Amino acid sequence: MLKVFLGFLVSVVVLLSSAYVGPPTYATSASIVISHIQAGGIGTATQEFIAIYNNSSEEVDITGWCLTNKSNLVIVCFVAPVAGQAMYLPAHAYANAMSSALAISQPIGTVTMTYVPVNQSSGSITGGSDTVSLLDHTGAVVDRQSWTTSLAGGMQFERRGAGMPVLYQDTDLATDWAVTTIGVIPHDQTTLDTTIVDVCPNIDGIQPVMPSGKELSPTGECVARSFMQLTISEVLPNATGSDGGNEFIELFNPNDVSISLADYKLYVGLNDEDEYNFPAGSAIPAGGHLSFSNSDIPFTLLNSSSRVVIALQDGTVVYEAPAYTDPKDGQSWADINDEWLYTNNPTPGLANIVSSDKPVIEDLTITTLQPCADNQYRSLETNRCRLLASPVGTVTPCKDGQYRSEETNRCRNIASEVKKIVPCSADEERSPDTNRCRKIVAATTPASCKEGQERNPDTNRCRTITKMPSADYGVLGAETKNGGNWYALAAVGGVLVLALGYGVWEWHDEIGRFFRKAYRNVTRFVRVRK
Repeated sequence: MLKVFLGFLVSVVVLLSSAYVGPPTYATSASIVISHIQAGGIGTATQEFIAIYNNSSEEVDITGWCLTNKSNLVIVCFVAPVAGQAMYLPAHAYANAMSSALAISQPIGTVTMTYVPVNQSSGSITGGSDTVSLLDHTGAVVDRQSWTTSLAGGMQFERRGAGMPVLYQDTDLATDWAVTTIGVIPHDQTTLDTTIVDVCPNIDGIQPVMPSGKELSPTGECVARSFMQLTISEVLPNATGSDGGNEFIELFNPNDVSISLADYKLYVGLNDEDEYNFPAGSAIPAGGHLSFSNSDIPFTLLNSSSRVVIALQDGTVVYEAPAYTDPKDGQSWADINDEWLYTNNPTPGLANIVSSDKPVIEDLTITTLQPCADNQYRSLETNRCRLLASPVGTVTPCKDGQYRSEETNRCRNIASEVKKIVPCSADEERSPDTNRCRKIVAATTPASCKEGQERNPDTNRCRTITKMPSADYGVLGAETKNGGNWYALAAVGGVLVLALGYGVWEWHDEIGRFFRKAYRNVTRFVRVRK
């Protein structure tokens, strides 16, 4: 009987131990489920959509959450249209992701995210067999639906739900889902965090990013971006004879330092249709002209009308030449004394000159021009006689502090290689690009976030703190913490006490006989010893 009692006691302990479970698992993703999956339309495999639903009464931040297929290829991610914004899914609300082939037929504002299918014939979701997973911003799986039975045409997967607002089944079993005919698509019900930092408070409206052509001043205001000025000085759109290699665009550097063109680009066209970078290593000397033909840069200047714009690489316009209209053959469109005129004397790489009275020669093969003198030659560009370069030794030497230009054969002043540099003020620094002093932009300390907000470590902006809803089931990627098992131990102790009392009451006769027998044996032993 004692063995029976001990066996009963051990069984009770084992049953209690096996019945004990730890505290529930918590995860930010517990409330969001996939509600609808359409793998393709009728006769069109690329008409797809996936809807997700907030099954809880709390708003959830879904910024950066993504949908993937069985190949772990990202179908689409939920992101706000403006950098720095967060996307939220309100309680009992839908968000959807839709292929471009299907989204084009939907009303504006009803689609949350649009994507281009990875395969233009079968789409991103395969109706025959696939797995659609919803991942949170850390990559943890929030919800998943897999199938191996092919969907018939015009059918879709829909999660079973009931009530108002609807609550969807979420037991991670196949019975959670039903196959239904393609019907109404849940519309976008997401909201955006409109708390955007205005980087230019002195400009009307909200500026989430620095506007093109602007920069912050030392006082924190948006001002016009400082840059080295360049101008367009001459354009030849209608060259005499063939245009190939003869059209040119000429730039002028009005500054007292040489300028590299690596930070600049050209726009050509009445609406800036064509964009070109300058050849590598291009630079314009101080106060100099530099021309580029259409063999140097593959631009096209229409003979009818066009214009040329020079801009920085970020699109900030530096100079815009006025549009020309129907120039004659051999006429260039030039800035002469701050006025744009047509001239029949194109001067690429040199200062511009006005038209001469002589007519432009359209065919150089038929000419009645007087021959040039023995010490002259005829320029192919201007059709005028020019002096031949003087033999070495007959050119008058340049003065001290001058050098002879290889382009014009004239003396020019030698720019001092070493200039006295005035030290910058205490609140200034020397720019490595221009070698000039500029104000030091003071580092600003971001304002504290409002109550109920936290600072986003990625964007350094404030965002609403999202409450973490609890899950009634374990989710991949979630962390489970044990809160202790004292109550289980107390329960086990109580059961042991009850079991002990029951055993004493049930087997009191056997226990009494056991102790009486033990007493007689002890008494007999004592007598023998005496």
